[in-house]
Amino acid sequence: MKELKFRVWNKVSKKMHNPQAISFDIQSCTPFAVSIPGKSWEPVEKYELLQWTGMQDEDGTDIYASDLVLIDYEIYKVNWNDHQGAFELISLKGAPPMEASALPTGKVIGNIYETENL
Repeated sequence: MKELKFRVWNKVSKKMHNPQAISFDIQSCTPFAVSIPGKSWEPVEKYELLQWTGMQDEDGTDIYASDLVLIDYEIYKVNWNDHQGAFELISLKGAPPMEASALPTGKVIGNIYETENL
């Protein structure tokens, strides 16, 4: 079984963090609190949770939801598709979505929260 990893985007401070812990409701399996270094538990609503895809790019960098990945001179956003129950790649130029299996051939160049002007 693959390891579950997350990083979190703080919607208030506009900073990315690697959480120390995320607390989930046992019955609904939904997250309700996040702990980041130097802070006590905070409500999950303050954060955008970004799940690891289970894959790395060509340089060995972990790829998370909302990352921007360069594949064959085209930039794609990593997106979770609820309907398919899988990650997909959405072209920033409007090309049809691609399967996430192409991720290891690309390079992470940023994410939608911290990378401007793309």
